Amino acid sequence: MNGEIDENDENSKNGQQNGGERDMGGQSDAESGERQPVSGDEPAGTDPPGGIVIGEFGGGAVAVGRNAKAEDAGRRIGRTDGVAGPPPVVAPLPGGLSVGRMTGGAAASGPDAQAIDRSDRFIEATPQLIDALLLLRGQTGEVGTAAAEAEREIRDTGGVERGRLQRLGALTARAARSVGEQTAAGVAAGVIGGMLT
Repeated sequence: MNGEIDENDENSKNGQQNGGERDMGGQSDAESGERQPVSGDEPAGTDPPGGIVIGEFGGGAVAVGRNAKAEDAGRRIGRTDGVAGPPPVVAPLPGGLSVGRMTGGAAASGPDAQAIDRSDRFIEATPQLIDALLLLRGQTGEVGTAAAEAEREIRDTGGVERGRLQRLGALTARAARSVGEQTAAGVAAGVIGGMLT
């Protein structure tokens, strides 16, 4: 037949209509109603692999798909930059996970996917913070203890954990309300409050 299509041959008709893509059994993907697996790990009929569109992120770890795992156990020192403008618009893809701005770590998608953020985030020890801690050295009680812990952490890591700084900020603000804003506690509360916003 020299390359001609026999209109009575059912396989020739379907091959022409479906772009000629056939599996070894003579059926196209469209005829079988299922997408064939690409790899041995993927069961027939599942969504195609791929996905993950991230417009910004600001942290570590992402997981997509069956049994995917991601973990971030890093150490970051510095402040998260302020959000500039609206989050990017990202379209979801087959296989999952679209972000479009996220200022922390982790994220997961799909059955049994896990994303864990165990990272330590420290706020940078600015000269203003160090000066505020120096003012608090003579304080007693909880304020003095919290300030000493923050100083020790800065000496060991170069930064201070946000939670520790929040606690110190609350303690200094409370002390400043009881004895006056112009005290060492009041000045420190102002500096720490400014760093946390």
